[in-house]
Amino acid sequence: MNRRYQVMQYVAVVQNERGMRFMVFRTGDPKYYLFSQLLPGPGLVASGLSWPVLKSRLRNDIKSALAHGWGNSL
Repeated sequence: MNRRYQVMQYVAVVQNERGMRFMVFRTGDPKYYLFSQLLPGPGLVASGLSWPVLKSRLRNDIKSALAHGWGNSL
């Protein structure tokens, strides 16, 4: 199994500029977070789509928030 897809710990929920929300998890590879897309609407309903994202590719505000266990979405 690819360590980038190995969920280790839930971190937070973040939202992008387009309003899409994602649950973020720490992975087995410390260079990556696993982003899992949430369906639009109230509540946290996972869409089943997820992919690894390099920590170095994140915006600075998101990178800092996730490093401290925070998100930017309700």
